[in-house]
Amino acid sequence: MTTPRNPAATHSASLIWYARCPTLTALGLLANRGVLQREFLRENINLVSVRETHTPSVRQGHLDHSLTNLVREADAATALWAHGQNGRSSLLAVGQTWHSVSVVARPGHFRPGSHSNRLRDLIGRRLSLPREAGAFSPAQVRSLRAWEAILGSAGVSQHDVEFAPVVADHPSVPFGDIARREVEALLGGHTDVAILFGAKGLELARSAHLQELHRFEAEDIRQQPGLSGLVELRAVTVDHPLLDGDPEVVSRILSQLIAASAWAERFPREALRQIAIEGRVEEADAGEAYGSLIAEGARLGLEAERLTAIQDLQTWLKSRHLVPDDHQIADWSRPDILTAAQKRLKAVA
Repeated sequence: MTTPRNPAATHSASLIWYARCPTLTALGLLANRGVLQREFLRENINLVSVRETHTPSVRQGHLDHSLTNLVREADAATALWAHGQNGRSSLLAVGQTWHSVSVVARPGHFRPGSHSNRLRDLIGRRLSLPREAGAFSPAQVRSLRAWEAILGSAGVSQHDVEFAPVVADHPSVPFGDIARREVEALLGGHTDVAILFGAKGLELARSAHLQELHRFEAEDIRQQPGLSGLVELRAVTVDHPLLDGDPEVVSRILSQLIAASAWAERFPREALRQIAIEGRVEEADAGEAYGSLIAEGARLGLEAERLTAIQDLQTWLKSRHLVPDDHQIADWSRPDILTAAQKRLKAVA
């Protein structure tokens, strides 16, 4: 699907950066297929992935949204923090990714047990809590929210466990070493238990022969509200100079992102292959991690359920003074751009 072009159109930006997580994202399903490049093939607009550069200012700029002409689909916590810092972005859509979450320990640390709730064994243990360098650590936020959900599901108080810090790379490093650092901390005895996320987590747990205490499957996380802390919440954001200077281009990009879910539904095997490429994992691990929720996970929107989820995340971040108390989702979001993108999709269908 390519949008009809106006050959006389001029655009304010000739270079547009895009950034995404190395997991399931709508951007990730497009990135390696040249979809965005074809959209602007006959126009003086080049779309370049942040991953293709080693320039520190670009790497850092996609995190705090100080990078000009940036479209980003990545963790919503960082997007909220960045907007609270400088107000340079607008929220276009929200995505929810469901993948497996494994609670693991080093081999032989826990005696094989027959009781149904192995998570009660977390009492008195040192739980891995990664902390990246820099002003804001997305990995720490993700892990702490996950631990809260996991402990809550097991009826274990946070007062009954100890969080052991694990130092990791700066979050601007692509394909960082967070999970590997956590595995090393387990094997070295610095921590007792860790959380490994998604397909990469399955791969690392298998290669290190870790003991899996419990695995939350994608479908279980999708169905149980109490496990919302295990959902990977994504925000599609764009910086103000690009949106103010060329809203039509932003709308066209967003249209392509919205269409990714339907494409994944029509071509599930190719979608799985793209996810494996994005995460540098085996297709079998990606299939096991995401289950039947790939197309649904790629879906984007601003429906009430999604807005409630990002509101809850904002409240959590505010309680830890990571987002200003007066920050409002309504002031940040631009539903008019999403509406324009959806109309564009219908017009070319």
